[in-house]
Amino acid sequence: MNKPSNKRAICHAACASALLALLSACGGGDSITPSADVATNADKQSSFVADYTQGLKVLNTYAGLTSAAFLDLFDAGLLDAGNTKPMLSVSLAQEAAAMAASPDLPSFPMATLSTASISACDASNVCTLTGTLSNNDVDGSADNTTAITFTSRVKYSDGKFRLLGDGSAS
Repeated sequence: MNKPSNKRAICHAACASALLALLSACGGGDSITPSADVATNADKQSSFVADYTQGLKVLNTYAGLTSAAFLDLFDAGLLDAGNTKPMLSVSLAQEAAAMAASPDLPSFPMATLSTASISACDASNVCTLTGTLSNNDVDGSADNTTAITFTSRVKYSDGKFRLLGDGSAS
């Protein structure tokens, strides 16, 4: 394998690992009474879920990988299995650069988000995102679909929800 392919494979693996770690992270709020603004803001919750769903749909494109709107779905304080928002940003940029240099190489598997909801917000506006991620293999048949239910923490700040991660450094 030549060096660009190796670099692409490494970038691909790093980005996929970061996203998988983030998407499979466990988290949640506690029993503190949630902020009234967060607890009743169904429109903001729906907007986040729609934006996140759309971001995942185009993540296999150069525009998706370089999308400021997708990166804005992650809180500045993101920490998930040792990954931070700047690390995720670098991984996405490296994947986009590799895609531009070798557009014939495949991207990482694409996930589809469904049944997503936000609940259990605490007084710090940290909530639990729950959903299902599905990945259809190459033939796209029902027999080749992998689906997992996941939970992750999100934070409501500056009028919108953002992914917060599991808060662990490793």
